[in-house]
Amino acid sequence: MSSSITNRIRILTNILILTVIITSCNHDKFNVDVSGIRIDLKIQRFENDLFRLKSDSLCLEIPGMERKYGEFFDLYSNKIISIGGSNSREYCNKLGLFLSDAMITDDYRKCMLVFPTLDEQETKLTLAFKHYKYYFPDKPVPEVYSYVGGFNQSVVTAGDFIGIGLDKYLGRDCDFYVRMDIPAYARSRMQQDFIVTDCMTAWAIAEFEYFDSIDNVATNLVYNGKIMYLLDALLPGAPDSIKIAYTGKQLEWCKKNEKKMWTSLVENKLIFSSEYMDIKRLFNEGPFTATFSNNSPARTGTWIGWQIVRSYMKNNPGISLPMLMKDNDYLKILNHSKYNP
Repeated sequence: MSSSITNRIRILTNILILTVIITSCNHDKFNVDVSGIRIDLKIQRFENDLFRLKSDSLCLEIPGMERKYGEFFDLYSNKIISIGGSNSREYCNKLGLFLSDAMITDDYRKCMLVFPTLDEQETKLTLAFKHYKYYFPDKPVPEVYSYVGGFNQSVVTAGDFIGIGLDKYLGRDCDFYVRMDIPAYARSRMQQDFIVTDCMTAWAIAEFEYFDSIDNVATNLVYNGKIMYLLDALLPGAPDSIKIAYTGKQLEWCKKNEKKMWTSLVENKLIFSSEYMDIKRLFNEGPFTATFSNNSPARTGTWIGWQIVRSYMKNNPGISLPMLMKDNDYLKILNHSKYNP
């Protein structure tokens, strides 16, 4: 074998080793020991207690539900199924109609088939909140409830609890969703793989609210990027596609077109745009991001923001995760990120 070929092989080998080391370091950054952190997280199955109520004694059983589920019971009644509070004269009748509705009872039965237990979700949520307590030891761990809500919200948060709408995670091909004409792009994330990610995202947004006197594309890029970076830390074993709810193809599109997207935002002077529609196009759900190609996934603003914050943390190693999440100077983070795809 000639010396030139030997040298080429050596160079390629060194590059491969360096790539493995870099990848390993990035992975190990969030590979922290949480084995000593003790939390008692149980998913309380509100829907089972609710649908076991006897129709002929409904009014008598409601106080017991209120005592057991407290604020969540109020939120479920007022916001999720929208029948008003239990102090209303019509409450028992409205709740009875809801529980006896044919579609709702079918919905509940389907949820029981798909989710006979929530052991897997409970285990994953426990691990995620152990990581949460590792970084934020003084913050509380929420109570977690599951419910059937007539296909309303996927995840709700309020006060010190998280509610999981099981009927929003029955699988992309669920006949309910097809009959309801839910578009394919929305159905793609109505799968149980996204329950834990959706819970942690909702909790992160509730705990670390968007705050800036300026509301523009740049501040939204960084804020959403911070939430995604927090997911990196709380769900270190989850692939990026699950964290952002993209298919593998959508994720590859973003990686391939990252520079083009950023250049487009800069050249079209969108970075500091405060126009509502400019922000909506980049961050809202949809079949694609209208700002870019029809081949793009939706919410590419969130993906770009994620890369900005990753760049910021890489280039500012003295910044801890709690420091990042506390810092609401989004433009400073953007400027110090040295983001240059």
